[in-house]
Amino acid sequence: MINNSSNSKIDFQKISKILIVRLGKIGDLVVTSFVFEVLKKTFPQIEIHLLTLPSNKEVIKYNPNLTKIFYSEKDLSLYFKLSSLRKENYDVMLDFNDNPSTTSATLFRFVKAKFKAGYNFSKYNRVINYKIEPLLKENTHITERMKNFLMQLGLDVDDNIVKPFFYIGSVELADVQRELRSFESQKLIMINLSAGAKIRYWSDDKWISLIRLIQGSYPNFSIILLSTEQDFMHKETIASSLKLKISNQGKFTSIQHFAAYIQCAKLLITPDTSAVHIASAFGIPTLALFPNPDWNFVSWQPYRVANRTIKSFTENVNDISVEEVFRNFKSLINEIGLA
Repeated sequence: MINNSSNSKIDFQKISKILIVRLGKIGDLVVTSFVFEVLKKTFPQIEIHLLTLPSNKEVIKYNPNLTKIFYSEKDLSLYFKLSSLRKENYDVMLDFNDNPSTTSATLFRFVKAKFKAGYNFSKYNRVINYKIEPLLKENTHITERMKNFLMQLGLDVDDNIVKPFFYIGSVELADVQRELRSFESQKLIMINLSAGAKIRYWSDDKWISLIRLIQGSYPNFSIILLSTEQDFMHKETIASSLKLKISNQGKFTSIQHFAAYIQCAKLLITPDTSAVHIASAFGIPTLALFPNPDWNFVSWQPYRVANRTIKSFTENVNDISVEEVFRNFKSLINEIGLA
């Protein structure tokens, strides 16, 4: 139920311009993408503006639902964006950050909008007029929490489009498809080595051991190694140890190409949640490695796709054993009929 501090009620049929704030990493933006779909399909007259981080430019490069995008870091540079944002005179401003934030409070205070909606945190008491009661992170997926946000605003949300979305450019998809032509008759397993935090990295020797187990048991599977440019040496070490040809193993590193690789896969193995959500956007079965704590594990799991998720007993993914990952891999491929 809305805790509305004004007497006004949002009539989305009369709304012409909305600002959505999502100053988070790649995964945050991918899981938020269904909100754009809901608003644009239900109210096609609405202009959707987005405020997000500069690092997300490639993520939303081809999204057809966005009219205007503002980029800013969460630092002093944000203050230089405020004048541009104020000039837009928005009808509605929505902030989906479910942690109390000084940055969000500042935006709520200075951006002009008739209706401002955010989670019911004390920081926002005097700067928003639609207070959303947050669901517990320990119990709910991030996607379900944002769906609930929209429903508390009174929106009817089509459950069929409550999932991550990702739009790949035709050029980037063609690049990857050309690279993978020689694998057309084989079952492609994408293994993403990179992650957004040190605690999410699995060691090279464990990847090598896992891949040997897969190759030994499933010789008809082809494995493609994916990584960021910063982790190329890890990819090269693993490939050379296994005598894989790395020259054509995931050679493109933009997030658009990364998504294209995942779309071409039969299954993804990853310790990184950005990859998890991109795979969910395409319905790709996923084997994901997670650190503790529980709220992180519950919030960022694969969504509405066949999956196996393994949570470390510590806050470090590297404490997950090779045997446990391989056991879950076999279980997943049996479920999806890939064996």
